[in-house]
Amino acid sequence: MKMKLLILLFLISLPINAQFEVEFNEVNGELTKTDKYKEGFGRYDGYNIPLYAGEGVNFVVYSEKFEPKIVFVSPDGNVYKQSDGNGNIASLITTVPEEGEWVLFIVGDQNSLGKYTFQYAFASSNSLTLPSESDFCSTLNFIIAHAKAYFLLFENPVDSKQSFVKLNNAKDAFIDDSDASYNAVYLETDNLKEAEQLYKKLTDDITKCIGNSWLSATSNWQKFDDYKIMRTKYLEKIKEKERFIKVILLDLRGSKQKFLNDYIVQVIINRNQ
Repeated sequence: MKMKLLILLFLISLPINAQFEVEFNEVNGELTKTDKYKEGFGRYDGYNIPLYAGEGVNFVVYSEKFEPKIVFVSPDGNVYKQSDGNGNIASLITTVPEEGEWVLFIVGDQNSLGKYTFQYAFASSNSLTLPSESDFCSTLNFIIAHAKAYFLLFENPVDSKQSFVKLNNAKDAFIDDSDASYNAVYLETDNLKEAEQLYKKLTDDITKCIGNSWLSATSNWQKFDDYKIMRTKYLEKIKEKERFIKVILLDLRGSKQKFLNDYIVQVIINRNQ
């Protein structure tokens, strides 16, 4: 049996996300004729995954060559969860009840051969649900932690009853389908002074939360398409696939599109691809 070990180490966190631990990785694999085939099970690749009790996991497998399935096996060898997939995509979301070395099988039928992409997101037990009394910095930390996994456990939470997390005092919050970014809308108004005051307050609050752990840069009004934008951007101090926070003030007065108000203030959080 060909097995692969996924070594999942939580890196030493910077102060911005020290409270919460979320990890993400992506593997490009392939089912080949040399992989094992078991009658009644299929052709498969196997991954050994060490996990702790209470962790939440989100596995996604995609292939253009075959219809994958996911089988998740507990340390004692019993099938814990499985997904038959949906065409070329299979996914599985769950929590882990016990510590140990779990096994995840990516399975095709006897004739399944070809490349696949396997994405996996993990969150520690305290990173699955945000306490309702959390202050602004704690909520920001929680959201930024999940940006590390491109919000896979936000869009598909382990607990289906969990309400979508909004930054404190935001009017609305959502994941943008176009780029998978987290968006918190704070203000829609015709009063520029009100918008500027809130924009400044949000930048001050975020700066206090993250301190000097991220880079920051502010740009004054700039033309973009048929509207103007002012923004402050915070960028994680790593070399690639950085997470970022943007505080944005939009001036929509010159836009040909129809908006209810002239100015919008919002916060956008994401991770570079």
